[in-house]
Amino acid sequence: MIYLLARFKAQSGKEEALLELLKSVVLPTRSELGCVRYELHEESKEKGHFVFIKAFVDISAYEKHKNTRHYKIMMKEVPGLITQKPEIIMLSKHL
Repeated sequence: MIYLLARFKAQSGKEEALLELLKSVVLPTRSELGCVRYELHEESKEKGHFVFIKAFVDISAYEKHKNTRHYKIMMKEVPGLITQKPEIIMLSKHL
């Protein structure tokens, strides 16, 4: 199992557009074979800062996710809506 966090910071005035774009990949991703968890959150103290909490059965499932049509569309459109490159954090579970 692999766990990831992906953080996106919206440009000022583009918070709703970014939110809608990110929401558009949630349901298709959840239906992917190998997706265990895929949740979209907004930071409580930072409006327009969005975080995906993701889990896939293995790295292969995650790599397949990155090659899906919905992921590629999102990643093509996201640069015009964010202040910096998305932060992707791969986690190791200890307990």
